[in-house]
Amino acid sequence: MFKLAARLAWRDWRGGELSLLFVALVLATTSVTSISLFTQQVKQSMVAQGANLIAADLRLNTSQPVPQLWLEKAQALSLQQAQLSQFQAMVFAPQGMQLASIKAVSENYPLRGEITVSTAAFELGTVIEHGPIQGEIWPDSRLLASLNAKLNDTIDVGQLSLKISQVLMSEPDQASGFSGFAPSAMMHLSDLEATEAVQTGSRVKNRWLLAGENNALTQLQQDINPLLKNGQKWQSPTDGNVNVAATLDKAEQFLLLAGSLAVVLAGVALSLSTRRYSLRQAKHVALLKCLGLKPKQLRFLYLSQMALLALLALLVSLPLAWGLYQGLLLLVVDYFQAASIIPPLAPFILGAGTGTLCLLAFVLPPMLALAKVAPAEVLRQSSSQSKTNIGHLTIGFTAVIALVYWHSQSILITSALIVGVAIILALLALLASLLIRLGNKIRPHLSQGGKIGVANLSRRKHQNSLQVAIFGLALMLLFSLISVRSFLIDDWQQQLNQDTPNLFLFNIYQQERESLVTSMEQQGLATQGLTFFPIARARLTEPKVEDPRGDRELNLTWSQTLPIGNSISAGQWWDDSNANPLEVSIESDYAQRMGLALGQSLTFNVAGIPRQAILTSLREVDWSTMQPNFFFVFSQPLIDANSASYMASVYVSPEDRSKLGPLLRQQPTISMLDVDQILQQVKQVVAQLSLAVESILVMVLGAGVLVLVASIQASIDERRHESAILRTLGASKSLIRSILLVEYASLGFVAGLIAGVSAEALVAVLQNQLFQLPLQFHWPLWVLTPFAGMLIIGSCGWWFNRSVVTAPPLRTLRQT
Repeated sequence: MFKLAARLAWRDWRGGELSLLFVALVLATTSVTSISLFTQQVKQSMVAQGANLIAADLRLNTSQPVPQLWLEKAQALSLQQAQLSQFQAMVFAPQGMQLASIKAVSENYPLRGEITVSTAAFELGTVIEHGPIQGEIWPDSRLLASLNAKLNDTIDVGQLSLKISQVLMSEPDQASGFSGFAPSAMMHLSDLEATEAVQTGSRVKNRWLLAGENNALTQLQQDINPLLKNGQKWQSPTDGNVNVAATLDKAEQFLLLAGSLAVVLAGVALSLSTRRYSLRQAKHVALLKCLGLKPKQLRFLYLSQMALLALLALLVSLPLAWGLYQGLLLLVVDYFQAASIIPPLAPFILGAGTGTLCLLAFVLPPMLALAKVAPAEVLRQSSSQSKTNIGHLTIGFTAVIALVYWHSQSILITSALIVGVAIILALLALLASLLIRLGNKIRPHLSQGGKIGVANLSRRKHQNSLQVAIFGLALMLLFSLISVRSFLIDDWQQQLNQDTPNLFLFNIYQQERESLVTSMEQQGLATQGLTFFPIARARLTEPKVEDPRGDRELNLTWSQTLPIGNSISAGQWWDDSNANPLEVSIESDYAQRMGLALGQSLTFNVAGIPRQAILTSLREVDWSTMQPNFFFVFSQPLIDANSASYMASVYVSPEDRSKLGPLLRQQPTISMLDVDQILQQVKQVVAQLSLAVESILVMVLGAGVLVLVASIQASIDERRHESAILRTLGASKSLIRSILLVEYASLGFVAGLIAGVSAEALVAVLQNQLFQLPLQFHWPLWVLTPFAGMLIIGSCGWWFNRSVVTAPPLRTLRQT
């Protein structure tokens, strides 16, 4: 029996019966496997990027020296180690002095990432993989400019004189918040004791850097966790930078969404291909039954054929997926390298499981149902109008849900896709009859080909409704994915605008604001984007909050207008009048953690003076932007304007960065935080993810095209028969072409219109719930999708139905 199954499968393969079914199965397995491989590589690359941001695979932040026992444990696990101590100290030079943040590092620093150094301040640097040697110090550009020093000068840190051998331009774990406002320098850890700058009671931040195998790092954490004290905390690469973490999270969700759409489209293509194949196999089953085969033998026959098909598909698709994945890596070779030449096993298991489940759910049920075919009905050709089996549809629909959830591991993604499919099917049911009625009304005004084409729509209303549903589903998923890709990349690019501030200035007082603007103009720096934010240090004293973080001092500000990138989530923003009592707006997540509610009276200690304010609004703050943001914003100034300190943000172009040194010397009391390196890191991540998104989109588009081809092929036999009859009655080939164009263009227009409406609804859900982005109206979906559907489906229908026009009528009628 197995030999017979192989012979029949070979016959169907040579006759082209299994080609579309095989391609659909290969695409389902290939797309899911390659997307999974690529997604895993993107994750690994982003984790490596995060490791660069903390200069290690794992870091322990502590205020105390690392115990020797812990160092020995790490050494026993073959882990790389480095240590650093960060403190603030006065730095002296012959030309002046400056308070600086000093980082003393061991020889192995950094374990991950690179250091950039230069020979002059604010210039492009060169990459180096180690820190300064003993007896040397590397000041950053701000410190060098403040001290008016140059290369090879000597500066004093405490009791120790150190030589300036390089200018520090960037470091992997440089500070990105208020803690990084002070000028900084890097020295060797062995010189720390000789400086005598760190004494009992000094505020020192110690970092223990580790790198190595994940298993060893996990084992070390498990051994040390019970010994950790207050103030000691592990930090992983995913905690390295909030901007990179937020971008990576959205990219991962997009890749999972794209993979899920590929699964849905491949499943639909398999279902359509199987239906056509099973209908064409009905006669063969009838003949085999007449020759004596029993239903049990027929089931085994087709089960064996499908097993051979699945085995062949896996043998082709898994190497193809690996090759496609390698091709995608070549596209992004400038951004990241593969972590290992050994392919991971999990994506191949996922791809093989997807192909197998697709086969079991979409292909096997109708194949096994062939054993129930009555030979007499088939031989009388009554099976050509076979009805769709509800049970088979239920199995396929359940399989789609299972596959999407298995691939995405997200209830939200699964629910959004299922709701989108339900919406489009409901719309199709309502608009199918409307299409038929509208076509009957305009038919008298059409050409001969148009009349016949519209008549075909009315005559095959159930079949056409199914095709419109399939076309609409494919277009909806494709339009949704393109829209998600567009607004997602646009959201990322908003972080990288040309005028995004890359320089923050602190410790600016009221009387210094005008002189700062004057100095910038004298240096030829643009001041149009210079924005000042008043800052006061205060502590919340009433009510008492349980969270320990609620008792610390925070930077507060006041403003009459809602800050950029903020939105009111509850309550109401105050008006311009100062007659109202002092009001405060709090970031919503912070208010929730501290247990604060609208209408509550809060007391703040501002420079020893208690100030009461009413909590009148909660704000959503986009922390991933590079704009200054605050937990607390007040309606009125908290302190006198002359005693307030200001913070300013401005963009300085690369060609103007050499002017910052003279600026700082003119304004010696102002501190500067340069975040240009952070912006460059974000740009690199965005470039990686944008290219990954576009590469995955091409693969999903291929799945969508296969769905269109499978849907067209499903009705090609009936159209050949009709074309043969029309040509026998004298119809020309051009008339047949015009009939096909009218029919498929009409189906495409309606499918595109419905797909646009449904895609807008689906994108709204994904945009608001999955990616946490503000809702936007995508008018191109409403305007362009009907015509895009008409063009795409009309062209595909005409191209893949060429044999309908060219096949000799006599041969077609003999095969019927």
